[in-house]
Amino acid sequence: MKRERQKKQTRILLQQTALHLFQKQGYEQTTVLQITTEAGVAKGTFFNYFRTKEEVLQSVFFSRIESICEKTMNGNNDWHKKIDSIFDELATMHEQLGREVAKAVLHIHTRKTKEAGWLAPLHDVLTRLFEEGKRCGHVRTKQSASTLAHIAMQLYVGALHLWMFSYVTDPLATFMTNAWNMFVHYIEKEGD
Repeated sequence: MKRERQKKQTRILLQQTALHLFQKQGYEQTTVLQITTEAGVAKGTFFNYFRTKEEVLQSVFFSRIESICEKTMNGNNDWHKKIDSIFDELATMHEQLGREVAKAVLHIHTRKTKEAGWLAPLHDVLTRLFEEGKRCGHVRTKQSASTLAHIAMQLYVGALHLWMFSYVTDPLATFMTNAWNMFVHYIEKEGD
């Protein structure tokens, strides 16, 4: 039991250290050696937990996405408020991580589209929420809940892209909220 707790603590230490360095000096400029030196562990220890620094970043992002989804689904709000909450939480997460870390995450996602299973929990939760919206009669579009989840994820990635690469200084939440509100207006009205 103690050994398992120690392994978990080492993994978290490596994730937190890597994230700190990614934010401080950029993802590309950070090396595995810098991560292990800063964390105070042997370089070989890193490879007991992660194959690459890319995998560390994915694990941080994945665990935060899972946490957001779990927190949202355990809430008592209706489907619409739950999805609002997801987009708010995603915006907050990316703003806390910073643009450079968000760029690295997006780059990894774009390069590994076929392996993008780390976004699957987000898709699954959105699908369930759109199904709930259809059941209660608020979502009137003929599109499937899964298709709506894909579109919502495209809006999320698009808003993230605009925020990262534009010269606009508006908060990410502004981009996400505007895109989400237009989408909800459409799916609630179609079929009237």
